[in-house]
Amino acid sequence: MSVSNKDVEVLSEALFCYYFAIYKKGKQKEYNIELWDDIQNSSDLSKFTANLGITSMVKNVNNDPAFRSRIKKVPEFLANRKFFWANALESQMNAFFTNRKISLGGNYIVMRADMIPSVYDPYRAYEQLSAKVRGKLGFRGTVDKDKWNPSDVWIFTKKSQDFLTKFIRLFNSQLLKQPEYSVKMMEKLNNRIFLLFQRGLLFPVSLKAPTGQAKVVFENDVTSDIQKVVKYDKLEYANGNQDAKIKFKVDEVDKLSGRTVKKDYIKGSIKTKTVLSGGARLEIEAGGAARYGSMGTENYQYLIRETDRTGIAALNKIRDKKEFSDLKTKYWGKTKGAQWLARAEYVKHFKKDPEEFKKFIEPYTQALFQTVNPNIFDVRSIGKPKSVAEAFLNKTHAGEVAIAMEFITKKIMRDITTENLFNLAASQGFGAGVSNAQIKTRMRMKEQMKKSLGEEFEEIEVDNSKKFWTSCFYLVLK
Repeated sequence: MSVSNKDVEVLSEALFCYYFAIYKKGKQKEYNIELWDDIQNSSDLSKFTANLGITSMVKNVNNDPAFRSRIKKVPEFLANRKFFWANALESQMNAFFTNRKISLGGNYIVMRADMIPSVYDPYRAYEQLSAKVRGKLGFRGTVDKDKWNPSDVWIFTKKSQDFLTKFIRLFNSQLLKQPEYSVKMMEKLNNRIFLLFQRGLLFPVSLKAPTGQAKVVFENDVTSDIQKVVKYDKLEYANGNQDAKIKFKVDEVDKLSGRTVKKDYIKGSIKTKTVLSGGARLEIEAGGAARYGSMGTENYQYLIRETDRTGIAALNKIRDKKEFSDLKTKYWGKTKGAQWLARAEYVKHFKKDPEEFKKFIEPYTQALFQTVNPNIFDVRSIGKPKSVAEAFLNKTHAGEVAIAMEFITKKIMRDITTENLFNLAASQGFGAGVSNAQIKTRMRMKEQMKKSLGEEFEEIEVDNSKKFWTSCFYLVLK
């Protein structure tokens, strides 16, 4: 029985819930993976959880249609690849139950995020707030809930359920009647969730498949003295692929002193990922994970434009060349303001006539490519693209993003723009422009290194009003 990517997602989350309940009840000796061979339906599942005394903890998982439809796949899932997932789940439990910052004194109910009842579902409050942000920014779509909290599994106590039920009711009935969005709304929700965690009443958990020994990482911990500082490293816009990669490095820095605690502890790239059916996302590749986080076109257009427009100006300078006057009419008539990328128009014309699109766009693609490289874009270097025309479509979009980032005039602004992109994609927060905190941290880092601030700090406009939220606290098991 084959196990698809969607199967892996549902089964890894659901089985985390069962393993959590088994470990919390101390039933490890009564459990082995062979028990799943005899579980063929929901009735067998109920008997299994009843025999282990964990039904009250996993009742939502027992009733989860996405899991119930995949029950028969559990044995293969656990045993495949030399028991990879069976070992991974045990490793996750050992990391979770031995961590000193995790207090597990209550009676818990655990479930996949998709199964949280609406009355105490924190994502309901987020969705309301996100809708306000959408209206304020004129976005066609909302910012995905995972950008606020990417947890796959939530562990509740009765107290946290009751607290969230009351809080969400009050939150939605009173706070959201305010005509204007305020960042304080989201901070209020974030603070409540973190407080519940501190009291051992609530645990939002994001799951990553461990490649070795699992460990717990606490993201967006407001009590931590450590913060992430992102630096733009270099641009990779070359032959051999259809994308562009914005290379970055992340330091861990002491908030108060500016001392670098861990230099370059994350290295990775923000990569253009262009799929006709799925849009043109930016995706982080870092930390040994294929997907560290991603964001949609509307989001990163806004973040780049509202943080620093000098790279976009460089892009428009290329578009303004005399030889591209026919393209200006054909493709770029709607690229003013917030929608400065032209991918939507490219896709529309590509779908009508791929070959004609390639003929028109190729000189422009080469101009983008040669702005960064000494050679031309050789489509043969890709290997076997779906089509030559689609390869040019993707490389053109990648080039526009590349120019907009690489040609930001000031290094510090390239760093901060990259940081804003990283923060949203990696569920750290949503904010454009430059904040006081970003500037102060970098000043302290310079002082620590006994370096003068220099010209790069001059004439930088701070705008805290463009910060929409800090992402919510969550635990990562990776």
